[in-house]
Amino acid sequence: MFDIQCHPRADAICAELDSFFMKHWPFKSQKERNRFFTSQTNRWACLAFPMADDDRLLDTVKVNTLLFLLDGKYTHYVAEDMSLEEGKRLYKRLIPIAMGKKLPNRSDPYEWITYDVWTSMRACDIELADQVLREALVCITAQVDTVRFACPDMGSLLRQRIKEGGCAFVAACVRYSSQLRIPNETLKSLESIHESYGKLGIIVNDIHSFEKELHLWNKDHKEGARLLNIVNTMSKDAGVSYGTAKRILWVLCREWEIDHQEMVAKVLGGKGGADPALKMYLKGLEYVLGGNEYWSETTERYHWCD
Repeated sequence: MFDIQCHPRADAICAELDSFFMKHWPFKSQKERNRFFTSQTNRWACLAFPMADDDRLLDTVKVNTLLFLLDGKYTHYVAEDMSLEEGKRLYKRLIPIAMGKKLPNRSDPYEWITYDVWTSMRACDIELADQVLREALVCITAQVDTVRFACPDMGSLLRQRIKEGGCAFVAACVRYSSQLRIPNETLKSLESIHESYGKLGIIVNDIHSFEKELHLWNKDHKEGARLLNIVNTMSKDAGVSYGTAKRILWVLCREWEIDHQEMVAKVLGGKGGADPALKMYLKGLEYVLGGNEYWSETTERYHWCD
């Protein structure tokens, strides 16, 4: 239902960053390196941020791919291949580097790639880059928080997944990539829209990634690889099969999309709704949702076999 666009410079940016990460990221094997390439990870951000300024696109795509890789959901070789304590130690090491408070070890790709991309973003626009970083820290902290295992129902799990899935981080990237300066009070007033955008993005991701995550869960029961997926929770809560749970969730998504568009129309028709930056930001969130669903349908991040 949401529009799908891809940034005009997507092919060039993807070629540059595919080469960069294939060369510098410490993949465990050639198989994982190849999977990164065929998953078209860098293209996700080109679909999510089609309005990005040309001079901000490279870093916007790079920082999103960095978080994808650290999260490791398609090859489970970083955060998901560790215990929570190992994940905490990794992020504890990277956070001061991302903040520019500590210089990186240039022989450690995790460190120097993290340092370089955040330093470049701050040099471009410190105000909006700091907003992105603040939300990135919320995201990665949530990924290694034990509370993620204490979500008794779909509502609590969805709130946790929105946090650890980086929905607010991506929204901040929309603002950074297009130089959209939205007042804090306006952002606070968009809480319902942000919640709607977050749950739509997460549920689509969980539907498409479920079979892969179930496969990995059956194969490896390490602490950091627990099956925390909305499809699994819906199946258990409703007492239905996984296939039925997916169909229920798709119906919910389509109904929530209608609600989302009605909320956006109400905001744009109200006081302050004529602000060009606000209009562009709300459209940007819809591009994220449309691009995310389009990419999720085919990427090897979610659809692959050993």
